[in-house]
Amino acid sequence: MSDAGSPPLPDASSLIEAFKLFNQTSQELTEAYGALQQEVQRLSAELAEANVRLRAELQAKEQMRERLALLLEILPGAVLVVDHAALIVEMNPEAIRLLGADLRGSDWQALQPRPMSGSGNEWLLLRGPSRDQSVQVTLAVNALPGEGGQVILLQDVTAARAREEAAQRRERLAAMGETMAGLAHQLRTPLATALLSVSHLQFERGPEHFARQQQRALERLHHLDATIDAMLRFLRGAEQESGSVALIEILQALQREWEAQFRQKNVTLEIGDARDDWFLTGTLAAWVSVLANVLHNALLFSNAGQSVSIRLEEVTQGTLRLSIRDFGPGIAEADQEKIFIPFYTTRRDGTGLGLAITRNFVVAMGGSMELEKVSPGTCLVLLLPLWQVAQPLPSGSMSQE
Repeated sequence: MSDAGSPPLPDASSLIEAFKLFNQTSQELTEAYGALQQEVQRLSAELAEANVRLRAELQAKEQMRERLALLLEILPGAVLVVDHAALIVEMNPEAIRLLGADLRGSDWQALQPRPMSGSGNEWLLLRGPSRDQSVQVTLAVNALPGEGGQVILLQDVTAARAREEAAQRRERLAAMGETMAGLAHQLRTPLATALLSVSHLQFERGPEHFARQQQRALERLHHLDATIDAMLRFLRGAEQESGSVALIEILQALQREWEAQFRQKNVTLEIGDARDDWFLTGTLAAWVSVLANVLHNALLFSNAGQSVSIRLEEVTQGTLRLSIRDFGPGIAEADQEKIFIPFYTTRRDGTGLGLAITRNFVVAMGGSMELEKVSPGTCLVLLLPLWQVAQPLPSGSMSQE
């Protein structure tokens, strides 16, 4: 028998039950540890695989960065990266060459690119220490998503435009060579007439005879001078002019210059109204001169009692339609494709250069000139870009030009 104050000893069944519970718990712990080890192995494998992928992506991105850096180095176009404050933060070597200096940290707006009138997306960019050098470029701007900056692409087209002008000059010289025989005849005829008139200048035959022969000689010599001047103007070609002139001033000058001649032939000159804010690129003298070529032809082929009209219409935003129409016999269909060919004329005393010079000038100003089929008469249509004040490029977000 046990002592009265000691706890009772567990019996065998209790010990067996406790041992079973211990074994069960131990087995559960062992299984849980095994499952934990398997999960750790799985996660370790996934982590290793993710590390491999990450290293591959980093390596690919580094290769891409190196390729992009190399591409920017050898890219023939200039690339600028500007931040939200329009400060240049990156530029490739071509941009440094084009702008004449490394301008990182400079304000992009300080370069003041100006759109060239009638040249689509072509801009004039000033460069050099004293900003006295200019280069003609195409410009495209793309916004950087989320950063507020921009990527600006510049392409130097100065040499290309010079080559185009040289090619046009060669074409004009070739056209002159092909028609030199006809031109020599045109020059010889008024010169021979003038020489004949001068040789007959005999005051003894009376002052009236002397005055007639003198006037005839002067007319032929003026005609010869005008022919030579037209030929030289055509060979020089038309160049893009700076500045602007109000269309109202051009029309008023044409009215003053031609009103008396139209009235003398009893032909009405009708000129439409122009808005005060319509301006054309160029000078007053140049526009009056080239439009006078068209008016001269219109008056020449108009009969007494008929009219010649100048109509104006802004067909699209920034584009003006100027049409000059007469109601004369019109142009034969066989000649309609030839009227703009240099030296082509159906008149004995014509040079065939008036419309060619006018069309060259209009194209140089960014416009176009075509013949519109009408009946009766002739209608020449000029589509002209209206001159607009150059606006600075915004420093904030900008859509692609």
